[in-house]
Amino acid sequence: MLLLLALMACKNDEPIDSGTTVPTSGELSDCDPIAPTLCGLPFPSTFHMRADAETPSGWRVALGPTTLPINSNGVQPDPAFWNERDGWSPMTPMYAHFPGVVLDGLAGHQDIDRSLEDDSPTVLVDLATGERVPHWVELDMSQDQDDRRLLIIQPAVPLSWSGRYVVGLRQLKDSAGALLPASDAFVALRDGSSSAALDNPWDVEGRRALYDETIFPALEQQGWARGEVQLAWDFVVSSKEGTTHKAVWMRDDALSRIGEGPAYTITETEDLRAEGGDTAWRVKGTMTVPRYTEEDDAGSVLSRSSTMLYGQAMPEAVGETTVPFTIIVPMTAVQDPRPLPLVQYGHGLLGGQGEVQGSYLAEMANTYGWILFAVDWTGMKGDDTSAISLMLVNEIDRFAMIPERSQQGFVEFLAAMRMMSGPMTTEAALSFEHPKTGERVNVIDPSRRYYYGNSQGAILGGAYIALSQDFERAALGVGGTPYSLLLHRSADFTTFFIIFQTMYPDPAQVTLWLGLMQALWDSGETSGYATVTTADPLPDTPAKDVLLQVAIGDKQVTTLGAHMHARALGASLIDPTVREVWGLQSAATVSEGSALVEWEYGLEEPVLNLPPTGEDPHESPRRELAGQQQIAWFFETGEIKNFCEGECLGD
Repeated sequence: MLLLLALMACKNDEPIDSGTTVPTSGELSDCDPIAPTLCGLPFPSTFHMRADAETPSGWRVALGPTTLPINSNGVQPDPAFWNERDGWSPMTPMYAHFPGVVLDGLAGHQDIDRSLEDDSPTVLVDLATGERVPHWVELDMSQDQDDRRLLIIQPAVPLSWSGRYVVGLRQLKDSAGALLPASDAFVALRDGSSSAALDNPWDVEGRRALYDETIFPALEQQGWARGEVQLAWDFVVSSKEGTTHKAVWMRDDALSRIGEGPAYTITETEDLRAEGGDTAWRVKGTMTVPRYTEEDDAGSVLSRSSTMLYGQAMPEAVGETTVPFTIIVPMTAVQDPRPLPLVQYGHGLLGGQGEVQGSYLAEMANTYGWILFAVDWTGMKGDDTSAISLMLVNEIDRFAMIPERSQQGFVEFLAAMRMMSGPMTTEAALSFEHPKTGERVNVIDPSRRYYYGNSQGAILGGAYIALSQDFERAALGVGGTPYSLLLHRSADFTTFFIIFQTMYPDPAQVTLWLGLMQALWDSGETSGYATVTTADPLPDTPAKDVLLQVAIGDKQVTTLGAHMHARALGASLIDPTVREVWGLQSAATVSEGSALVEWEYGLEEPVLNLPPTGEDPHESPRRELAGQQQIAWFFETGEIKNFCEGECLGD
């Protein structure tokens, strides 16, 4: 007791006398000085957020007018679209910059459990539970400037809606084994030293309470000593409502407008019965759908009305748009006359509905008795390519046009399903005279409806299926999430990377942009909907069972993204498996729920955030007979089981 009293008496609670008055109030800068090598770091952070009682999360993103990276033409992007959000992505990457850092001792995606060990150099703490969140760490190897490689921390599971998290880094070393220094501003926060030398001392003084009362205590509860921390920060995840409510709003408004189905016009019927192939006839036409974008053209964003919800302006229908569609009727509908289930198809990257006419799909439709139909994915179809490229060059602050037009695409997909299961069931172009009874037979069974999407049709399809009220089973081929994880590892992104690197010669800025974009992309891709697909569905929406099929070594969509999606769905691996996947349990059969099936093609996947080299199995699973049988069985029975002869070893 005497020793304790003596130590307490020696404790100096007086502020350090720097000779400069420490500010007692002020405003934070646009750039956080605890990460001085790149404005916007560390990312994401409450440094760039403000409390807001109007939002479900209680927060709002507040990027400063000069926070976003300036391009090579000297254009300063406007953060307006980001500042509408009430938090960051539930699958957000976290970025820090320590030039010269090596990954020795850090968890990689091959040993995620390492991130949960007591001596892990990195920690991600859920402030609500005090528990560690599994993650992995990697250096950005997508570019060749060693001193500008960002440290990427990727959560292995989705973060909680409106959750608040603390990120901590310690024991980071260079190749010589020397500890890397913390920034002066962070040292001031950590050690209680003076902030007077900073350009804006309030950047430290205004956050001392946050660090002393929240961030450092959270790390100390994990067994970390305050003095060993090299960098730490906190951030808040967006709310479920803040991420999905615009799409839900448009869905409900659009479906109330179209009733049993949208008005449509048949423009072409191609009779192929005499050819004796898989397809009896193709029907093409257009339907009229409410439009919620400002303009009916590529590059447009959603309208914003005076109606406010969760602190955001809701879209409104500002007119109508004409949407082309394609329907495929298989020969089996004629040879064995009967109503057949509907399978809606989602096409690949910047493609179009013409994919639904592909030979393997026509064969599947004929073999298993499906009526296939498709529309283009507004926002990510061929017509959007030029607008996306120009946006990256001239107006990157309008990146919202991709996920916002994709949400218009969701509306059009929803309308197409209503059209097919409503007025199309009595459409003359989809009926014929029964050869024996002479009665008219319509080929559609509206009680059986499913979704099948590949590649982009799976990445965006993961969001669409969560929104749909019309079906409960979906198959997603070679997909994954989030885009910020997929793009570095995708050969498809090479052209866009060239544009990025031209406009942003600092590669650290390019990587930062991917994280920033993810916050907006959530509303238009799987990342923002994965956890509301199964256990926590959206309002008035049934939960879905989902079959995921992927190819190990895929050059276009990394299987790491499929693993993220599978964990978010609570999916199982189907036995026998070709390998273990962290966080997933295996089962011989899944009678209710979702499952992941991986195909092995003898190809290696790079550990680094780079695309694989060599052959590309991206289109292989969809052409595997066992994979097709698996989808058909799942659609018909709801059961997911193995149709391979043992492990799924690809052809």
